[in-house]
Amino acid sequence: MKPINRIARSLLALPLLLPVGCSPDPYDADVSGVVTLDGEPVGPGVLSFVPADKTQNPSKGNVDDQGRYFLKTKHERGIDSGRYQVAVQAFKPGEIVAPGERANKPSIPAVPEKYLRVTTSGLSYDVEPGRQTIDIALTSQ
Repeated sequence: MKPINRIARSLLALPLLLPVGCSPDPYDADVSGVVTLDGEPVGPGVLSFVPADKTQNPSKGNVDDQGRYFLKTKHERGIDSGRYQVAVQAFKPGEIVAPGERANKPSIPAVPEKYLRVTTSGLSYDVEPGRQTIDIALTSQ
């Protein structure tokens, strides 16, 4: 076999080998769960996990209308393990306005106001490496 044919075949096979060397997930934990208020699902909304020691990136999760969520960090599914303070931002449906118009009434929180910010929510969780479920049970009292 000519050396040129060997080189050409090697170059053709190179793209087949590249996907095998993909890097592992950038985060060591995968967190999902359900958010409830007095036992009823909360949503839609957004959940924020902010690292207590500020050395890691915060993570966010979209909460669907059944209260289910999973966390993403920098647009990728996952989170670094550690201790996090948590906030839940969910609002009741507001008035319907035409495209290009503004609503005249402010949004009404669907959860008690204290849960809207990590500094007042009183919610904190330890995230361990691996896949886990963290259900967040809020109370109106």
